[in-house]
Order: sequence, then C-alpha cells, then structure tokens
Amino acid sequence: MTHLLLWVVLAQTASPEDEWVAPPSSVVTPREEASPAAPPDLTEGPAPQWAEPPPAWPEPPVRRSQVLQRVLPPVERNTISAFGASALPAGRRAQAAVLGFPLIDLRALFALGGRFDLGLGFNSYFFMMNEPKLLARFNFFDTGVVALGAAFEGGYAFFVQRAPVETRGARWLTGRRNVNLQPSLLLSIQPKARRAPRIFFDLHYLLTLDFEGYATTPLGGLPPDVIVGHNGGLRGGAELPLSASTSFMFSFGLDIQGREEDARMMPSIAVGLVTSI
Repeated sequence: MTHLLLWVVLAQTASPEDEWVAPPSSVVTPREEASPAAPPDLTEGPAPQWAEPPPAWPEPPVRRSQVLQRVLPPVERNTISAFGASALPAGRRAQAAVLGFPLIDLRALFALGGRFDLGLGFNSYFFMMNEPKLLARFNFFDTGVVALGAAFEGGYAFFVQRAPVETRGARWLTGRRNVNLQPSLLLSIQPKARRAPRIFFDLHYLLTLDFEGYATTPLGGLPPDVIVGHNGGLRGGAELPLSASTSFMFSFGLDIQGREEDARMMPSIAVGLVTSI
C-alpha cells in the first residue's frame, strides 16, 4: 500500500512536457551539409601539348621559260577595206554587200600589188535599174593612220521602163543613164588601235551618157544622139571592224544632179558588211 501511494505522488509531480514524447520515427535528425569540393589545381600536372600545324605544300620553282597562264592570241588589225582609201594587202581580196537608198551596191575587189585594186560590182535601184560595173582603186599614200587615194567606177545601166514613159522613177532618183563614169577622191582615217573604226570620205563626180533622148515639146526638135549629164556628190561613213577581216559599214551622202529632168538633190544612206572570203 505504501508503494502504491508513492508511485501516485511521483506521477503527479512529474512535468507535463515529459508526458508528450514524440515517436522515434518522427524525430528528424539534421544532416550535416557536405562542403563543396575544392577546384582542381591546374598548376599541377604536365603542361598541355599543342599539335604542330601541317607542313605547307611545297611551291614549285617559278621558271621564266614556262608560261603558267593562258596566253590569248594577238588581235590582228583590220586592213580589209572596200570603201576607204587604203589599198588591200598584196594577195588579199574584199567583198561588200550594201543595202541602201537609192542604190543597192555589191562589189568585189582584188589586190594587184600594194597600191592598186581592181574589181567588179553591181548597182541596182530595187531592180528597176540594174548596172554591172568595173571598179578600180589606187592609193597615193598611207601612213598607217591617214590614207589618200582615188577610185573609178564605170558601168552600163539597164532600165525596166523606157525613158519617155518614166516619171520620177530610177532615172529621176539616181541621176544615172545608160553609161555612168564616176571618178572619186578618197580619204580615210583609222587610228592604230586593233579594232579602231575606219572613217572614210568620198568626193565624186558622175558623168552620164544618155542614148535614149526624146523630145519634151512638140516644137523642140529631135534630141541629140547622146545627152551628157553632170552630177557630183559627197559621201561619208565608217567601216567598224568586227574581226581582222570583217567590218560593219554605214554611210551618208548627198548628190547634186545637173539635169533638169532629175531631182536637184538626192540624199543617200547605206548599211552593209565588208569581208574577205
């Protein structure tokens, strides 16, 4: 009995906080955080080894006798002219086809020596007048830049219409008649550049012989058997080289015609090609 009372007294005097004891499983023990690892000491250990660059490709020795780049062939100077004052080089020939107003002009020249050219040609006023002709050209001097020469054209023209029934046709426009003789004085200028244009001037005189004269008035009487006409003109143009033997040609001109039946003045224009075949 005494022991029971003693146990009760001790239980009442105990602290209330001692009665609440957390279960062992709910007690959290704080963990100690691990300190960060120290960075490695880069000064320790062997120094890094750098790879050596690959050896340069050996360059072959340069020799002056060896040409390592493409060499273009030299550009030849164009010396083929059908309308300038320069004669063709010996043994060469030139052909020209020209479409113009009022005449279509075809010609071929052949060199006979270093200063004289001879050839054949054909003029046509759109086939209403057709004139085969003989050509000649002589060069007085040629400095390589400036040339002076003379030319001659002589031909016989065939007309589709007879003279009495023609009004402002081929005769009126061209000033030509049955026989046409045309001497010319030529001047041409071409710089020394390989593809420099050749500028030319042609001062010409045209003598015409008309075998088809007819009476224009009832009391005019019979015309002479041969009627002589006098015309003159100036033409200028250029031959533009496309290669050593081919050029593009153009020209402008003005003719003054002496016969009353013809147009007093007639402009001309022409374009064409000059080549050597």
